[in-house]
Amino acid sequence: MSNLLSFKAILAAASLIAILAGPAAAQSTANGQLQSSGAKQHFSAGDISSILAEFGIATTLTPYNGQGAATIIATTTGDAKFVVLLIKCANPAEGSQCAGAVIYTATANAGIAYDDINSFNADSNVTMAVNVAEQNLIVFGRQLFFSGGVGRDNFKLIIELFLTDMQEFIDARTAAGTAVSLNVAPEAAGKTDNVAGAGDTITFVARSISTGAVDDHALSAAIANTWQVSFNPPSMAMDE
Repeated sequence: MSNLLSFKAILAAASLIAILAGPAAAQSTANGQLQSSGAKQHFSAGDISSILAEFGIATTLTPYNGQGAATIIATTTGDAKFVVLLIKCANPAEGSQCAGAVIYTATANAGIAYDDINSFNADSNVTMAVNVAEQNLIVFGRQLFFSGGVGRDNFKLIIELFLTDMQEFIDARTAAGTAVSLNVAPEAAGKTDNVAGAGDTITFVARSISTGAVDDHALSAAIANTWQVSFNPPSMAMDE
């Protein structure tokens, strides 16, 4: 399984977790704005970089790897790292005329219980988290498809809510005294079963996903995203 397909599997599983946990109100609000003025059915790497620049976020389009997608590496002024994967592009090497995007990042899973992941998925605005036990990671992601038209302001809102979700996660870990860093020896995987209960009573809980290999960008982000980083760029902090 390619890294791209592996990550799609992670996001599909995360979508199921979010459905089981219950939709967040802010996510419904964001989805309800998909038909804002100036809606586009395709975005390009330049469009995304321009939007992120409004938050003071630096971007780099990585060299094309032949897997049919364009990859933008984004770094906030607080040194947090995340990825925007543009899919179904007319020209993936240039990242032009793309029909969808996956926004994702990662942290170490050391010291983080499945209950913490469940709570995040229940309370987050637009982001879904899934534990990748084999890589000692938690991958956080949001899919966005442009079919039917997505406004530039809506895309910017999704980015802002994703960054807010990640900052709240980092803040919670800092408050709990958890060092979110791959430099810390991770706890053993498999902290809980996928399904718990007895008889007719079944409770679904956050599960680990077998992916074979998470892409290098997720691993790189997890190394960068220690508890000291900030996902909130200055423009967002001033608006709060």
